[in-house]
Amino acid sequence: MSISRRFLISLVMSPVWWLGVAISLLLHLLVVQIVDDKARSQFDYLADNAQTAVQSRVRSYIDVLRGTAALFQTNEKITREQFRAYVRELKLDSSFPGITNLNFAQYVAGADKRAFEASVRRDTSISSVGYPAFAIKPAGERKEYNVLTYIEPMETNAVSFGIDMAANSIAANALAVSRDTGQLVSSGRLIHITGPNQHIGLAMRVPLYRLGMPVKTVAQRRAAYYGSVGAGFDINRLMLGAIDKKVLSTMRVRIFDTGRDDEKRAAGTMDPQHLMFDSAASSTDENRSPAIDPSADDLFVKRVSMTVGPRVWEAEILARRSAMINGFDVSLSWIVLIGGLLGSTLLYSIYYSLLTARRRAVELAREMTTDLRNSEASLAEAQHMARLGSWTMDPASEAMSWSAETYRIFGMSQSRDKLRYQEFLARIHPEDRDRVRKGLINGQPGDEGFNHEHRIVQLDGTVRWVHSIVRFGSDMQGKALLRGTIMDITERKETMEALKRSQELLRELTAHQDRVKEDERKRIAREIHDELGQTLLALRIDVSMLDARTGQSHPRLNQKVRDALNHLDATVKTIRTIINNLRPAVLDLGLTAAIEWQVAEFRRRSGITCDLLMSEKEFYLDDTRATSLFRILQESLTNVIRHAKATHVVIELYREAGQLVMKITDNGIGIYPETRNSANSFGLVGVEERIHALNGKFVITSAPGNGTTLTTYIPIDSDALGNAPFNLVDTAG
Repeated sequence: MSISRRFLISLVMSPVWWLGVAISLLLHLLVVQIVDDKARSQFDYLADNAQTAVQSRVRSYIDVLRGTAALFQTNEKITREQFRAYVRELKLDSSFPGITNLNFAQYVAGADKRAFEASVRRDTSISSVGYPAFAIKPAGERKEYNVLTYIEPMETNAVSFGIDMAANSIAANALAVSRDTGQLVSSGRLIHITGPNQHIGLAMRVPLYRLGMPVKTVAQRRAAYYGSVGAGFDINRLMLGAIDKKVLSTMRVRIFDTGRDDEKRAAGTMDPQHLMFDSAASSTDENRSPAIDPSADDLFVKRVSMTVGPRVWEAEILARRSAMINGFDVSLSWIVLIGGLLGSTLLYSIYYSLLTARRRAVELAREMTTDLRNSEASLAEAQHMARLGSWTMDPASEAMSWSAETYRIFGMSQSRDKLRYQEFLARIHPEDRDRVRKGLINGQPGDEGFNHEHRIVQLDGTVRWVHSIVRFGSDMQGKALLRGTIMDITERKETMEALKRSQELLRELTAHQDRVKEDERKRIAREIHDELGQTLLALRIDVSMLDARTGQSHPRLNQKVRDALNHLDATVKTIRTIINNLRPAVLDLGLTAAIEWQVAEFRRRSGITCDLLMSEKEFYLDDTRATSLFRILQESLTNVIRHAKATHVVIELYREAGQLVMKITDNGIGIYPETRNSANSFGLVGVEERIHALNGKFVITSAPGNGTTLTTYIPIDSDALGNAPFNLVDTAG
């Protein structure tokens, strides 16, 4: 009992305990602030998620509209049946619940109105009777019409079939802007849709231009314009499907349309006339949103702007502060205060106990000393196994301390504890000594230090490679100190040098094999052309003469002769193809002619459009370089056909700084990193080896979905090419 009384008196009289009480009070106030900040952060997080969700949902729906436009860009003659099948495959109700319809509006000149109405009435692609009652709505003669010709699903949108959107001046202006700019256009206002599926909607449209017609200027776009595709959105279903239920249950979300992105508008305006969505008015029983008064006190408010197509939406998100704080957060500050007081008392109790346990502390210190010695022994063994030594140096006295492994690396015996900086430098190889010395002298505390590979000379004259790392710092007393490590990497360097020599020999062998292979191809092609080609030509002449002599006298024999003649022609064509595959004869006409021939063959085989850009003058190269460059182009175009899924390729050939540059660019799917590094990517490996054999280099620029550019640089003689400007010499598709 006397011990307890002594402890209480000591506790009350202790300034340390009272300091703990003061700290507990400060922590209590700090936690109150933290809880409030946490509520604000949670609100900001949910608000940002709501904004991101809405923006992502709308953008994905806009992508659906752009995809529909892409359907018409593939073929201007999309039928009603094809359009219906396309929309059904999209499964709007399940995949895009906010989209009420997709439609196509055809531009009709006033003079073509009756012919257009007649063609729609005769359209029996879906209904066997067509649409005998079809007529443009509203009735009346106008200079031009934009008629909703296709609309799906038709069952719920039949009332809009045949409507002339241009009859409304606002819609006509929006369509004209979209037509002249080529950009997506939004209605910018809510549309109250009547009929069996009443809702509040929003409409967006994308213009369509005839394939092959230029659309660079406004006049060209007007000439090429033939209609537009659009989408109708149920704004409530779109928003309620995008915003998380947790947000709707605790917050009120209002979204306003503030105008086009290029229009001037007052920041932060919340005009009720531009209100597009209000979660308090639009939510269902399942997703009920509180009716929070924006002017109420104790509110968290966040307003953010987002760009949706050509327009800017401003979202206002409201939440009561109390809804963001749970019961535990409210009581947390008191828990901290009580816990702090109890903790202060407990800590003082520990301190009081430690005062009576000095003997135990001494024993614990002895145990720690033993552990430290064991750790030092383990460290020395680990350094020996890793061939990694360490040292320290006092820059002022130049005294150094080496570990046992450092002595072993330098081939020295551990005869004394202290060495000097000059003795260390003396063991550095003379060719590397100046570089190491400068690295150590110029280093300053806080720098990255010295990190290099260099050679050392052991006492017996043996040269070894080491990797040294030096850091500039200070010891426990703040005194400047250099700490370094040194690793013996001789075996690794020898292995790397051997590997490098092996790679060089392999590359030379590959280049030799390519030269031998090209020579053999050339020889075989010449043999086929001179021997077999001449034989077949003579045979064809004889068969042609037999055909001429039997034409009138022996009709049945003449037919057999003609069949043989056709077989001979096919055989000659096959032989020519084989000769061209072995070595195109056009290579003998020069690099320019060979490349033009290969581009033409690429277009014919693949159907991919290809532009060829090169100097007007001929490229004069030796046969080896010309053949290698031609094979590189061949392999690259083959890769485009097999893997790129491209629709357009651009080939550039020009001279730059004493080099011949060939750049091949496609608009395909690009190269994924794992594909580029695949063990089966022999095409790129072959290209790389051919370029290295010519002392050239190549660069591949690619990203998934953004196409690929292969740039080849081949050294050439200074007078090999003329300084001619670029010209588009061939852009045929």
